[in-house]
Amino acid sequence: MSIDPFPSQGAFARELQVSFLLLSDWPKYETAKAYDAWRENLSLAKRITYVIDKEGVIRGVIENESDMEIHSREALRIVKEIAGG
Repeated sequence: MSIDPFPSQGAFARELQVSFLLLSDWPKYETAKAYDAWRENLSLAKRITYVIDKEGVIRGVIENESDMEIHSREALRIVKEIAGG
């Protein structure tokens, strides 16, 4: 999920040619606030990836502002671990 407005999300999805929906938390940022990912003083979200299982349990949290590749790498590792492989 991103805090970017819908048009930005659409352009990003087209550029990457993704075959799934990208979610936007714009304009109220309710999800970012609920997951403690919102920096009120900056009106900006933190760079956090949550891995949530089918039951809605948070199984992993990746928080790194500078290395975006670690988010996908660690999320994939956690998902594989959950899946048993």
